[in-house]
Amino acid sequence: MRIHADHIYFVLVEPQTPGNIGASARALKTMGFKNLVLVNPGNFNTPEARWMAHASEDILENAVVCSTLEEAVHDKHFVAAATQRERSFHLPFYSPSQLNEKIIPISPEHQIALVFGREASGLTNEELALCHAVTTIPAHTRHPSLNLAQAVMVYAYELFNSAYADLKKYHWKLAKHEDLQALYKRMRESLERVGFEPIDSWENFTLRFSRLLGRANTEVRDVRVWHRIFKAFEEYIDQIEKKTGKKS
Repeated sequence: MRIHADHIYFVLVEPQTPGNIGASARALKTMGFKNLVLVNPGNFNTPEARWMAHASEDILENAVVCSTLEEAVHDKHFVAAATQRERSFHLPFYSPSQLNEKIIPISPEHQIALVFGREASGLTNEELALCHAVTTIPAHTRHPSLNLAQAVMVYAYELFNSAYADLKKYHWKLAKHEDLQALYKRMRESLERVGFEPIDSWENFTLRFSRLLGRANTEVRDVRVWHRIFKAFEEYIDQIEKKTGKKS
């Protein structure tokens, strides 16, 4: 199922540095998202923010600025808070991959917010109460934790990967059996011209070569490369024979 990226909002609560805002914008643009919401960010229209955004300035320019988290999420259907802090009360908890399973199916018809707290102190309990769930990035150690832009990148990447990984998989275009056989024949002819002799037999030598290409999942383009190699090999032999007047 594909994600509806236009319905995913990344909300940064009181981000402390313009650089982190710019880097977050870059992360969103890289992973195909565009909705950046800033809660009480201060002045972020700085050279540092634009430099860190690097070709994602449009995300910065179109960022929605709100004065409170409540204002930022009032029209959202599902709100998840990214946090490392343990609370005395509990909301539904999701890892990034579990969160994807929750929000991707509902994204076509619902507005979803991922909320990231302050770099130093995270979210207050009052802000957390505005959320429907919490999510945490599993890590070997909680300290030092990921910074704001890194956390945004992890969630943006996880969402993209869950929704589109199948489209990014490499699709092999394997060579046909007859094309490989023609390649083995040409290889033998080229090697015979320089007097090469296998230590046992041509059949066994060809078998070993075919096993090598088989392990490599030889594609059509790979066969073309091998033919170009043998062509260059043969043309060089032709030049030598022409100069010496000898046939190999």
